[in-house]
Amino acid sequence: MNKLIHLLFAAALATGCNAGKASAETPALNGTWEMQELQGQKRTTGKPVYIELAADRKLTGFTGCNTVRGNYTADLTNNRLSLEGLASTRMTCPDQQVENDVTGALRKTAYFVLEDGILNLQSENRTTMAQFKKIDHPDVVNKYWKLTVLDGKPVTMEAAQEREAHFILKSDGSLSGFGGCNSFSGSYELKDSNRVDFDENMAVTMRACPELKLDERAFLNVFYNADSYLLNGDKLSLKKGSTTLAVFEAVYF
Repeated sequence: MNKLIHLLFAAALATGCNAGKASAETPALNGTWEMQELQGQKRTTGKPVYIELAADRKLTGFTGCNTVRGNYTADLTNNRLSLEGLASTRMTCPDQQVENDVTGALRKTAYFVLEDGILNLQSENRTTMAQFKKIDHPDVVNKYWKLTVLDGKPVTMEAAQEREAHFILKSDGSLSGFGGCNSFSGSYELKDSNRVDFDENMAVTMRACPELKLDERAFLNVFYNADSYLLNGDKLSLKKGSTTLAVFEAVYF
């Protein structure tokens, strides 16, 4: 009887230790990571390359042209990281070499080095293959936000428009967009409690488009006046106090 009790106690203790290890194993890695360098060089792609490491050990990401999914296991004590069961879509890519290099780096990952929000993926021989930076507010940044409502009125693209009115908040703190006639750029800062601060010194091109009905100045004033945002799925509202200035919808290409 005593032997049985000891065995049960040992099993419970082992289970508890393993559960504790599992829960403490990955929090430092959880989040969205945007690629900064690949094989020691900066590589430019049309859209940011990123991986997201979820708390349930699921991996999702974008490798420059295709999306990727899989699983991962990590050992923070020994800095081991394995990305497993990776599967991606099969779109033809304008720059296939970058796509191949990114997916190759993910498949060869055996170790990681994490310091000051920078994640280096390393091969079995500890060569750094790719470097990533942790992205705050991944649901808002690096997305194409199309204008759908301005001053409470629906907005549709006019036939004479070059492209739809939109903006993108890039992960480096810069802002770019198109107002319906002119392009604009600037900087921004996302703060706690869904606060946002747009730099008033935005650069705007000086084209004249008298054929357009869209009040571009009213659209640009949204960025001068907004002090907070509200995110609801793929809809983003820019607000001043309790007043909604404009509503945007995320567009995925």
